[in-house]
Amino acid sequence: MSENEGGQQRLTIEEARGVMLAAQGLFATPAPRPNLDAVRATIDRLGVVQIDTISVIERSQYLVLWSRLGPYDATLLDALLNPHRAIFEYWSHAASIVPMSDYPYYRADMVRAGEYHLWDDLAAWMRENPQVIAETLEAIRTRGPLASADFEGPADGKKANPWDWYGPKESRRALDILWTTGDLMISHRRGGQKVYDLRERVLTAAFDGNMPHDDALPTPAEQARHFVQRTVRALGVLTPSWLWDYFRVRPALQLAATNGQKLAARLAAKTVLDGLVADGILLPATIEGIKEPAYLAVERLPDLQRLRAGEKPARTTLLSPFDNLIWHRSRTESLFNYEVCFEAYVVPEKRRYGYYCLAILHRGRIVGRVDAKAVRSERALLARAIYLEPGVKPDQALLSGLARALRDLVRFLKLDAVRVERSEPETLAAKLSERLERASA
Repeated sequence: MSENEGGQQRLTIEEARGVMLAAQGLFATPAPRPNLDAVRATIDRLGVVQIDTISVIERSQYLVLWSRLGPYDATLLDALLNPHRAIFEYWSHAASIVPMSDYPYYRADMVRAGEYHLWDDLAAWMRENPQVIAETLEAIRTRGPLASADFEGPADGKKANPWDWYGPKESRRALDILWTTGDLMISHRRGGQKVYDLRERVLTAAFDGNMPHDDALPTPAEQARHFVQRTVRALGVLTPSWLWDYFRVRPALQLAATNGQKLAARLAAKTVLDGLVADGILLPATIEGIKEPAYLAVERLPDLQRLRAGEKPARTTLLSPFDNLIWHRSRTESLFNYEVCFEAYVVPEKRRYGYYCLAILHRGRIVGRVDAKAVRSERALLARAIYLEPGVKPDQALLSGLARALRDLVRFLKLDAVRVERSEPETLAAKLSERLERASA
């Protein structure tokens, strides 16, 4: 399809997928030996990388970068946090890694954390326990960066509430509140555990002594425009219903983005996107099979032209269930005809696929999923089950691509082998195992 007389871009579903994959850094084969700058550039391209603690394979934040960069040194991500201070952790799509250059736009949330990010019971606890908050902050001020493990727990070791995920330590609750309000930041991670330090100490290092001041914070309208434009850059092509989720833009910012007009979320998104068309940042579009109006980032026109000239996505890789490409389930279903199933918290007998499935991205389509586990005691990646989507055939291209992706994941995880237990269709497991054995011989 091509541009019509009114300037509207008419995209096939394959073209829309290709544009988004290009924007997300998932279109072409990555360069070998990615360095610190490549890891930093990938985070900047995405704008946000969701943090998750499940490490049955590896924590999601590391997997998201591997999917785009291939086998890289995972300590580079840690180094960007400390000592380079090029990234920080805060609430975004969820608890996330974000570029330090975006700090002022998140600081605006920190100073209003009581309105946005503190649940009612947590805000009430903060009001009722000012001494614990003050003592926790003073401990870090005088002793330096500390983790929850560095604070003493109550003598009886009992939780105040049996459902309290903070555990028995009041200081742990205080640390989370102080991080949310921005008084503390994550200095570094210790074996995955957060180590906190004073905001001013972290930012002084991040900004070469010129710590941003709160009197220069962006307005809500500026904050909203920033996150909207970040979303446009990260997705490349989008519809109104896809806009607000990427950075979890709140209704207050949606209101600011529409100059105070109280509109339903989708209508507010369309209003904002139409404004970016008028500004020359977006082009109006349609996507085959999707009823909503769509919008194409002008900076992605070269990618669309490459696709129309016959170039196709070349990557085969695996995606965390918290990957930016697929975390918005309705967008994933609409664009890729794929249902994301995250079943870690589903009882085993009720799971359809498995505890933690990676999506298989192959040449522009999501063609299946792998229920995988890193068995570190055996230095092996166990593919407990591989499921292909209906109608997908395990042809030679898919077998080669999937085998290569699994080998690359093994290299990234510093393991030695892949074991495939079973698959649907049944013949896939044997064919893939044979391909993996030939490659390792």
